[in-house]
Amino acid sequence: MRSLVLWTAALAAAFLCGCSTVREARAIQRNEPKLRHAGEYTMEAVQAGVKPGSTLTLTELEQIALKCNPAVRQADLAAARAMLALSDARSGYWPTSSLSAGHQRSTHNTSPHRETTHNTGNYNGSLGFNILIYDFGETAAAVRSAQEALSAAEEQCRAARCDAVYNVRRYFFALKRAFDLHQVALESVNQYKEHLDQVKAKFEVGTGLSYDVTKAEVDYNQALLTEITAANAVQIGWANLNQALGLAENPEYNLGDWKLKQYGDDTDKLMETARAQSPRLKAIEFQIASASADLDKAIAALYPTFSLSFSASVSGHDPGLAWLWNLALGLTGTANLFNGGRDMRAIKARAIALRTARSQYAEREQAIYRNLREAVLTMQRAKRQFEVAKIAEKSAKENLDIVNEKFNYGKASSIERTDAQVAHSRAKAEVVTARFDLEEAQAALANILGE
Repeated sequence: MRSLVLWTAALAAAFLCGCSTVREARAIQRNEPKLRHAGEYTMEAVQAGVKPGSTLTLTELEQIALKCNPAVRQADLAAARAMLALSDARSGYWPTSSLSAGHQRSTHNTSPHRETTHNTGNYNGSLGFNILIYDFGETAAAVRSAQEALSAAEEQCRAARCDAVYNVRRYFFALKRAFDLHQVALESVNQYKEHLDQVKAKFEVGTGLSYDVTKAEVDYNQALLTEITAANAVQIGWANLNQALGLAENPEYNLGDWKLKQYGDDTDKLMETARAQSPRLKAIEFQIASASADLDKAIAALYPTFSLSFSASVSGHDPGLAWLWNLALGLTGTANLFNGGRDMRAIKARAIALRTARSQYAEREQAIYRNLREAVLTMQRAKRQFEVAKIAEKSAKENLDIVNEKFNYGKASSIERTDAQVAHSRAKAEVVTARFDLEEAQAALANILGE
């Protein structure tokens, strides 16, 4: 019997050590590369799919972000934890069992003489089994709460993906804007440099003024400073976009084409769409349902719980002799008669949690409507601004050409020429700004609607 107990203990230890769950947990604890998932560490650009010199469209960049962004991975892991919580809740329906085995040896004497010493051993083992019969819906409510919490976590995963895509779009368009504004700044530098060379040449032949040269040099250097600022904005734009992708480096790649869904400007219709599919609203809806189930669970805890139990045990001094055994089967009912009012306070707390969740839904609903309204107004303004800016840019270009011609014939001053150049540069910048403001407004609408 002793050998059997030892072998049983050895097999149990081997089973626990060889458990696949434990092995996987230990591998994760050691941070083994084969189990590391994208988003749990910073991937190299090439691994993420960003090859040097490649041209990536907006859609391709979005897919990279969904794979590499840590926020998306964290949301996925939160959903995995919610799935485990649901499994734990469902385990309340399953029976529980326990097994024990032991051996005890003792030495004693029956008189003061050493010869009377006795050495005895005792073997024992037991098996227990317990299953829930009825608990007035407490376990069912716990399962329902966990199921709703899992649904909420899945919607939060969808929200995290929407946010990751939106950040890529937002920084994509910001970088595109920075590119174009930098190009405008470079063109201004070239134009101011050309103007500086002209006034210097006129001054050298005696047909120009010293003031014109000085003014041209100031304008040229100011244009250089503007170009440096625009170039820095480009580099900052790259850093922001790479972070949104989940990268910690600055790979050399090019931005490709993009195409976004175009939305209307009826805020009420957009709000109907948001109520139907926004992951942020859906998540709170499931949280409300989970809080309601928690309230059911707290109320069910007031009632008794009935369970069926079975146990068997054996014990003896020597495997060769008769053993003592015992079998027991019983129905148990358990109820709290008094626990200091904890059950009642728990019910009140769950009711407060339910009302809080409903308030959070109202708060989120109002915020979504406000954000939709802002995005629609931004879109309308950007559309109109883009049309006006194109006309203004054309007018400013024609005016600059006229002033340049007058200046060459001495009919316009350096100040007039500078004003015309500044107006032209500003008009070109406004065209760029309006164009990408419109794209950002469309991206914001898609994010709010959960698309």
